[in-house]
Amino acid sequence: MRNIAKVLFLLVCLVSFLEIKTVLAKETSEDIIRTRNSVINKITQGDVKSVEAQETDRSKLSSEIINFKVPIQEEKPLEIKSQTLTANERKLAHYKSKLDAYTPPKEEISILVTGYSSTPDQTWGDPFTTASGTRVHLGTMACPPQYPFGTKISIEGRGTYVCEDRGGAIKGSHFDMWFESRGEALHWGKRVVAAKIEK
Repeated sequence: MRNIAKVLFLLVCLVSFLEIKTVLAKETSEDIIRTRNSVINKITQGDVKSVEAQETDRSKLSSEIINFKVPIQEEKPLEIKSQTLTANERKLAHYKSKLDAYTPPKEEISILVTGYSSTPDQTWGDPFTTASGTRVHLGTMACPPQYPFGTKISIEGRGTYVCEDRGGAIKGSHFDMWFESRGEALHWGKRVVAAKIEK
């Protein structure tokens, strides 16, 4: 009985935390977090009748969190994309002097690339805002500190990414690529890839 009470208390805390994040988040983040709250509420509604049922609820919750995807807004996608890119470009312009002073390696290098997504346990602060102040998007890369924000990383077979974020474990030749869902990030895993660093 105590375990059930603890689980219910933790769920209440989780819902309270998510409600606070909803108030603090910007308009797009609010919609995403509301969607996540709705998923969690649907899973956790009703009485927990046994330890077995409790485990089933946990596995459903884990599965929903892993597969949670940033909803793509159908209305005016080109306009939203161009506004985001413009805002991101303005943020990155702040770091232009450091980027201009940086000399990238001329040869192709091998880097370790992992994946991350906008889930609270994988990010600090607002999960949709990078360390450079930009909004996450396909093409966002967390880079080691020696690479200035705005550095471009061309990855063989994947395309070009922009250094917009940092991470505590992102050092040396370890980079972290942003994905729309945790499931996609986990599917990517850890890969050593050939990359060309550019300005």
